Formats: sequence, structure tokens, C-alpha cells
Amino acid sequence: MLYMTREDRLLQLDKMSNTRDLGGYETRQGTYTKARHYIRASSPANASDNDLDLLYDYGVRAVIDLRSDFERENQPSRFKEYKGIECYEMNLFGQGSAVIVPEEVKNYKDLGGVYIYTLESSKEKIKEVFKIFLKYPYDAVLFHCSAGKDRTGIIAGLLLELAGCHDYDIVKDYSESYENNKDINEQLKKMMKDGDDKFLRSSPRYMMEFLDYLREHYGSAKEYLLNIGLNNEEIDELIENFTI
Repeated sequence: MLYMTREDRLLQLDKMSNTRDLGGYETRQGTYTKARHYIRASSPANASDNDLDLLYDYGVRAVIDLRSDFERENQPSRFKEYKGIECYEMNLFGQGSAVIVPEEVKNYKDLGGVYIYTLESSKEKIKEVFKIFLKYPYDAVLFHCSAGKDRTGIIAGLLLELAGCHDYDIVKDYSESYENNKDINEQLKKMMKDGDDKFLRSSPRYMMEFLDYLREHYGSAKEYLLNIGLNNEEIDELIENFTI
């Protein structure tokens, strides 16, 4: 099956409500993104044994944790030492003490600004994430933050744009997070300072702002990845591995 519905993509897990396959999106070239290759997810800190088993059976062999040191220390990943899955830690916001959102991003009017800030300030870390993707041409790679929305959304947006997906699918994929996260938003609020709960939203406008900036300043996700240090051969391999 090439095309997938929202229901097909959403993995039914006990404790990881915003965990989704990035497969089944049609591209502008007439291909489709490949299922069981990239999985975007919320934090696995409270994952059940059944969740871990299901994800392993789904093909996950590598996990990239985009959270801060603070988040990992307070909510350790349950993937550590689970069936030989390779675990990578990549603090995408760059602050060891960041809970959910670092202080700098509050200077921006909305989350679109946060994503733009991250695109520019975390180039080396984003490059490393895509280098990790290259290590797993056939296995599923799961990447996550706390809510599976912001840091995870940036990486997912770049992957889908790189594959040539339509903007409305990229935006829709991003905006689904708020609905999926209703059950965990109250828990996340407890980790945030007063007034920061606005960062739990996933308005389509935020991803549209991100894509507009990406195109205006770099042209495309491919050109952005070239700018941060990947080469054409690596980028072509990423696209080939992710489309069918």
C-alpha cells in the first residue's frame, strides 16, 4: 500500500499518543513516501512494554532523542538498552537546562519564529540528525522530543519537503499534533513556566511560516541541507531511501 490515511499513519500505542509514520504521502513527482522508515513520536519516557514491543516489531532499530539534558534526566527514555536499538541524543534547542522551550525563542511572536530560530541556530545538530538517517537505509528510525510536535516537527517538515511532498500535506502532518496530544498536554504544562502553554499549539500557520522562510532563504530543504554540509550524493540517497 502506497497511500496511507491519517488513521493508517497514527500508531495505536498505550503511552505515546503522537507517534506517527511519515509514509504514504504523495509527492509532486508522483512517488510516495515510504512507510516504516521514518517515525515521528512523542516522548517514550512512559512507554509501556507493549509500546516498545510494537515499535520494535514495526521495524524501529534506531531512536533519535531531540530533547534537552534536563528532559532526558527527568524523563529517561525507555528505549535505552532495549533489544539492541541504537539510541542517539541530539539536543536540538542547544540548552542543557531547557525544559520544553528555551528562553531565546520567547523573543519571537509565535512558534513559526521558534522553528526559524532553530533552523538557523542548530545547523550542526540538524546535519548530524540527517547523517544518522543515512546510517539506516532500510530500517525504521524513530525521532522524538517531548510532545513530538516542535523539534520533531522541524525534522519531519524537512524530510517531507525534501521528498517533494505537497505543502498541504506537510502542514497537515504538523497540525495533527495538538489533537493527538490532548491527553499529555496537561502533563507537559506542569513542566513549563506560567504562560508558556501557548507553545503547545500546532497551528497550520506556524509550519507555513517555517516553509516560507526555508524557501525564501534557501530555496528548498535540499538546498538547506547542502548549505549545512551534506553533499548531493547523500541527499539523493536520503530521497531514494524515503520514496517509492
